[in-house]
Formats: sequence, C-alpha cells, structure tokens
Amino acid sequence: MMAADEHQTLLEDLGSENWLQVRDAVETAGDLLSSRPLDDELAEQIAERLFVLSGHAKWEVRKAVAHALLYLRHDRFHAAISRIIEDENSWVREAARKTLQRRTELTRADMHSEDHGDLVLGLLGELEARHGVHARKAAMRIAGQLHNNFVREAYHEIVKVISPLDAALANLETGLASPISDPARNLSHVRRARKRVVMLTDMLENLRDFTTNAPARFTSEDLLSVIRDAEEVALSCGSGDGDRLVIHHELETGLRIEANRSRLIQAFINIIVNAIEACTDTDRRAELTISAHGQSCAHAIITFADNGKGMGEEALKDCVQLYASGKPSGMGFGLPLAKKIIEIDHQGTLSIKSRQDKGTTVTVILPFEQLRLEG
Repeated sequence: MMAADEHQTLLEDLGSENWLQVRDAVETAGDLLSSRPLDDELAEQIAERLFVLSGHAKWEVRKAVAHALLYLRHDRFHAAISRIIEDENSWVREAARKTLQRRTELTRADMHSEDHGDLVLGLLGELEARHGVHARKAAMRIAGQLHNNFVREAYHEIVKVISPLDAALANLETGLASPISDPARNLSHVRRARKRVVMLTDMLENLRDFTTNAPARFTSEDLLSVIRDAEEVALSCGSGDGDRLVIHHELETGLRIEANRSRLIQAFINIIVNAIEACTDTDRRAELTISAHGQSCAHAIITFADNGKGMGEEALKDCVQLYASGKPSGMGFGLPLAKKIIEIDHQGTLSIKSRQDKGTTVTVILPFEQLRLEG
C-alpha cells in the first residue's frame, strides 16, 4: 500500500516537466486506480491531473492516459476520453477506443456493486497481462454466452410456475363468468393462484440467491408435502406431457426434515419435469415411481424412477453440468440446479443411474437435521 508521501510524490511526478517521468507516473496512477478504491481527495486529484494530461504534447503520455482512464471512477472520465478519442495520433485513438470498449464490458459486468465491477475488471486485466488480448476477448465471449444461457434458462424456470398460475386464473375467470358460478370452486382457484404467486416469489429469490451464494433459511418440513407440491407443479407445467404419465407412490408418512421448502420444491420439480420429458419419446406407457422412506435415524432417501428413454454414458456425465444437455430445448437449470440445492444447500446427495431405452433413476438422500457450523 502506498503511503501518504508516496501519493504526494506521484502527484508531483504527474506535473513534472520531464515527459518520461510523467508517462511513468500515469502508468503508476493507472495501477493504483485498478488495485483498490481510493479516498475521495486522492481520486479527485488524480482525475484532475489525468484530464489535464489528456492534452499533453507527447502522444506517449496521452496514450498512457488512455489506458489509465479505464480504471477512473470519476466524472472527469468522460471529459478526458472525449479529448483523446479523436486524437491526431492513431496509437492514442486506438488506446482510447479500447478503453471505451472495456468500460462497456465493465458496465455489463457491474451487476451487484462497484466493488464487484472492479473485481471483474481487475481479473480481465490480469488475464490480458498474462495471456494477451485474445484470452481476454475469449473470456468475455464465454461470459456473454453464459449470461445469455442464464437468462434463457431462468425464463424457463419461471414459466414452469407461471403456466399453472395462468391456468388457475383462466379457470377462475370461466367460473366467475358462468351463470351457475360455484363459490367453493372459485375459491379453490383463487387459493391455487395465490399459492403459485408465493412460489414464484420464492423462485425469484432463489434465482437471486443462486448467483450470490446466499445461505438458505431452514424450517421443519413434512417431506411428503414438499413432494406433493413439487409433483403438482411439475404435472401442470409444460405442454401436457404429464397427462399420459402414470405416477406410483411409495411414500412413508411422518418424515420431517429441516429444509428450505421453496428451494427443495424447486429441485424436485426439476427432477420430475425431466422424468416427464424423458418419457414422452417412448411408445410404452409412461411411468414414474416416487418413493420416500427413512434410510436410518439420520437420513431420508427419495427416489424418482422413470421408464423413459434413458441416457448413455456421455449424457449421464453431462446431465448435471449446467447447460450441458442432449435435449433440443436444453437441460437448463434442471438437474444442475437440483444438484446444487440438494448437495450444497441441504448437505445431501443426488445420484443418477440410467440405461439407454430403459429409464433413469434419480436418488436423493437428505439429512433429517442440518449440521450447523459453530462460531
């Protein structure tokens, strides 16, 4: 960390008559701006000096300023960059153009906080310093693709809940418009819609938590109730593929676990939806067996066994990797999100066995009580 006297020396060097000394000081200022947030007074002084130096007689200094401006969080950035973006020297213009491009990248990456954006920018800068500009561009392309995938798959997750919500509201509208309206049935539709709104709100919070690694909040839950809610949503979303599915239940009663209810429901929904989709491409009667029982005094074991198309070795390896899928529509968050919820959030395990053209069994083991770290 630079001491106060070093800061003063830097500011003096930025005003030196020796252009080589000025150029080196500008580079030092850029390193300082990129390494950590500065106090307001020092940031103000550096910003003013960089603005003045953007009109320096030596193009080497102006080019160094163009690079240093990348990390400047100050109103002077726009005034300085607009000075040199049309510079008479092509090297300076190119440096200014790259700075503007990278500032755009930073704006896209800066989703949570200023510190987060600085961290991303710092990592990109380090990547370029070590491996060149092509590595940086490749990283940005990958990040952009993952961002697009995340948005697309988040949309699919939300639609899973919105579809049955829309159906409940449509049924309510029909019931209210009927001359022989049934108040009890209408109330049932309202309650179902309300339940979906709560579930949708929880899902949005879960998606936010998924990107921030926020800790889950646990309550004592009836495992069968969680499974039933997940099954109801899974069967009511999509294109009606669940209509021809026969579901068998082997559920032990009285099982209570510590869980984040909404997250666990979301995990089970994804498992059941994948099972439904796996059964749609077969000629035989589609069947899914859901079982739950106590494995010991400490754990519950839940299995979802379908007789669908199954998976080969490669697909089985890929199915819990985010965005890796053999399905045209994409696995989405599906099993990858279910695995995260069960294994990371709930300290459980999720394993998959599958045989091509025979079916797939997903086995989930959950502790009845969550271990808590002391301190």
